[in-house]
Amino acid sequence: MEESNTDNPVASPDVARVEYPQFTFGGYVATERELAGVGFWPRAGARLIDTLLHMGVSFCAGFAFVVIFLIASAGSPDRAILAKLQHTDFYSFLFALLGSISYHVLCEGLHGSSLGKRVLSMTVVKEDGRPCSLYPALIRSLAYFVDALFFGLVGYFAMQESMKEQRHGDKWAHTVVCRSSDIAPEHRRGNGRWVAALLLACMADAMCIMTGFVVKMIA
Repeated sequence: MEESNTDNPVASPDVARVEYPQFTFGGYVATERELAGVGFWPRAGARLIDTLLHMGVSFCAGFAFVVIFLIASAGSPDRAILAKLQHTDFYSFLFALLGSISYHVLCEGLHGSSLGKRVLSMTVVKEDGRPCSLYPALIRSLAYFVDALFFGLVGYFAMQESMKEQRHGDKWAHTVVCRSSDIAPEHRRGNGRWVAALLLACMADAMCIMTGFVVKMIA
């Protein structure tokens, strides 16, 4: 027989719950388990790992672009263009930013975990425990630049006021960053999907970086 939670005065609607099956002599019944959020510092560590990966992708993309440019120019490149490529300007910053956003949106929207989150066993899910999709991932990724203001203090204080450790981006996107082990088995996405999402995200990041170089050449 199912028990109702409406009589529990301490139950809070601000805590997401995930149903887990448990065996009884009468068969399998659904029980509820709270889906707790991950705190600020582990998430900051995951972001650091992702930033290092983004820097590596940017370096590789830049190196590949220069090699392609040298081959295309038959070993006699225009020195003015080379000077543009070596100079960091607004376009470099803009397309690097777009690459970083694309990386996080694809990783979290297609799987739930970027490289940093995967290493630290975290996953982005919807508040009801279902897998995150691209639209919520886009909202929370754009809102990150609000939460990151003042060295992350905006997001930190928002998380302190949330029972699920949600920063502003999570609240607006209705997402929660939880431990991967807390996700219900039927809502977990496989390792193959994570690898595919990570490769696609890195390719999108690299394409944004290369597009920035092209724009610099013709600007």
